[in-house]
Amino acid sequence: MASAPAHAEDLLEECTEVARIALASAGCNRAVWLAAFALDGRIGRMVLGASEPLLGQMRLAWWRDQLAVPGSARPQGDPLLDLIGAEWAGHERALSDLVDGWEALLGERPLSEPAMQRFLDGRGALGSGVAQRLLQPESAQPAAEASRLWARADLAAYAGDASEREHALSVTASLPRLPRELRPLSVMGGLAGRSLRRGGVPMVGDRFSPLVALRLGLFGR
Repeated sequence: MASAPAHAEDLLEECTEVARIALASAGCNRAVWLAAFALDGRIGRMVLGASEPLLGQMRLAWWRDQLAVPGSARPQGDPLLDLIGAEWAGHERALSDLVDGWEALLGERPLSEPAMQRFLDGRGALGSGVAQRLLQPESAQPAAEASRLWARADLAAYAGDASEREHALSVTASLPRLPRELRPLSVMGGLAGRSLRRGGVPMVGDRFSPLVALRLGLFGR
């Protein structure tokens, strides 16, 4: 595994609160997970903070362009892009699919069911991709399922109206069992499933969520 670029840990600020919690269980694969979670956090802020859909699409197009070329052809100096080059070389398709999924949330509100499904599938592709990246191909499908739970919990939080929220809460599947290498995804999926069962409340922030996250980080369930 390539060594992480200097200052990679500065990317923690790019990650959501729940992603930072999940990173605690990443072990020796921390840099791989940090790159994935930081990209998700950065792209999410671009989309959710976009004042104009076209501007958001232009920013996402830049990221797709960078992920489509070899690391040597990318601009240097962005800690996130550098970390992706060090840790995700050859597996960038999953990251590009994640970007595509986020782009679906730039559509006209209320979001259509196909648009919401694109967001779920983008996160699912990330889960499958990280399983492949960490040499756990047999866990690609359950990893995608756990990632879609995470996406549904976020979709409920970002919902602009009742139809979007109802779609997000329409499935509350149980967390699939994942290997130790994918433990951060067990944390994300487990907290997401708990959020959905409770009607779409925030994944973290209540007094019991730290204990739930600790249990998931230790045991995966």
